[in-house]
Amino acid sequence: MQRLHHSFHQLRHASPLKIFVLAAAFILVSASLVFYSRPASPSDIDLVASLPSSNNDIENKGTCYVDLEFLRSQGYNSSAKYARLEIAVRRTENFTGFSDTLPTRFPAYQKIRLDTIEQQAPLSPRICSPAVTIQAPLPVAPPNASHILFGVATTLHRLDDSLPAFAHWAGGTDARIYALVDSEASSVIRRVQERANELDIRLTIIQSDDDRLDQYFSLLRVMLKHRDASTRWAVLIDDDTFFPSMRNLVDRLATYDATKPQYVGAVTEDLAQMFSWSYMAFGGAGIFLSIPLLEELNKVYDDCNSIKTTGDRRVARCIYTYTHTKLTWDRDLYQLDLRGDASGFYESGRPLPLSVHHWKSWFQADMVGLGQVAAICGDACQLHRWRLKDNWFLVNGFSMIKYTSPGNVDLMEKTWEDSKYRGGDGFAFSLGPFRPKDEGKVSFRLRNATRQAGSVRQVYIHDLGPENPPEVVEVVWKTASG
Repeated sequence: MQRLHHSFHQLRHASPLKIFVLAAAFILVSASLVFYSRPASPSDIDLVASLPSSNNDIENKGTCYVDLEFLRSQGYNSSAKYARLEIAVRRTENFTGFSDTLPTRFPAYQKIRLDTIEQQAPLSPRICSPAVTIQAPLPVAPPNASHILFGVATTLHRLDDSLPAFAHWAGGTDARIYALVDSEASSVIRRVQERANELDIRLTIIQSDDDRLDQYFSLLRVMLKHRDASTRWAVLIDDDTFFPSMRNLVDRLATYDATKPQYVGAVTEDLAQMFSWSYMAFGGAGIFLSIPLLEELNKVYDDCNSIKTTGDRRVARCIYTYTHTKLTWDRDLYQLDLRGDASGFYESGRPLPLSVHHWKSWFQADMVGLGQVAAICGDACQLHRWRLKDNWFLVNGFSMIKYTSPGNVDLMEKTWEDSKYRGGDGFAFSLGPFRPKDEGKVSFRLRNATRQAGSVRQVYIHDLGPENPPEVVEVVWKTASG
């Protein structure tokens, strides 16, 4: 009390200039407190990173920061408009299915600077809190797929590049993969093998000097040789064949009688391709052969191997020429002979495919990134499409989109190049009904997905060209607390 009285005594005897300086300082501090305590609008938040953080500081922040280094790696070096949507997931045994709506809106943007030396910029805790909580099924262990053999003919480089995708569906399942590759140095093969072991993939690499098409067909004998008493299926795949859910695949195969000759697969989606290559199982979707059929083909192996055509076509001609087995087209397997922009397929809201193909050649889609979110909300939430309150759509693991018109969204948007078939729409028989391509839709595409601290971070980016900062939406999936 005496100290306070002394302060007032000093103030009474201070010069007018000193009183003015003190008053100005008080007003500035008060104004700052008022500004930073009110809710921020999208236009007045400017995240400016502090001094570089240590790794321990980053770990302590959990997921509440912006990864500036990743955005710079995408070619953005000045600034970006950043928005963040957090979704909490409560795993429950009473789960009955995902709804098609999320009771939240597209999040507000903030301006972030990228012209700094920092790797991360911290966020306010209020931004890093769930906007909505959804239910999901209880976690389950990987299925037992030891009764399935997979065969792929490829190069060692492409095989190495495919391992992260293979890990999504084969890792920890006891499925066996036999890869035929050209002769390589043993040290390189050992490195790829060790990487597969680290990813818990049961991979066997076999060197062969045959050409690629002969390698492909010889996989029939390789898998027959390595079958055991539990083996039910031999599956031919391409190195860019991807199965979003191994559990779904195992369950679907269980609906076929593998004690009888079975030839299961998918035709091309493009009638022009079918007229060129015939009605057969196209290899990228996966060719599923029961062991009884494989044994029949082994008896005529030499005759069939003399048919010099593509690998999947050689298999088809062998089956049609020497056995009574016909193709069973499983409509959830997809060859995806779509060129250009395949977003309409992935954003359609239709059931999760059993297989997809061409995702890193004929078009670009990050299947490895797509699969990350399954760790938080299960296989069924991959590619699930939620409609937000303001008619934005979150297609989980692929995009965030807003159409020029929210009507007819249950029709698949035809975004890819037209078929060369001249008898009508060459894709309607397989993928229709369609709606025209929405030239004005706003699309944020997945650029990165990472698991971290019991969460999955998805970064979706809308690139507005070199003259404008990109728009970035980060969707963070977290296990609900409590």
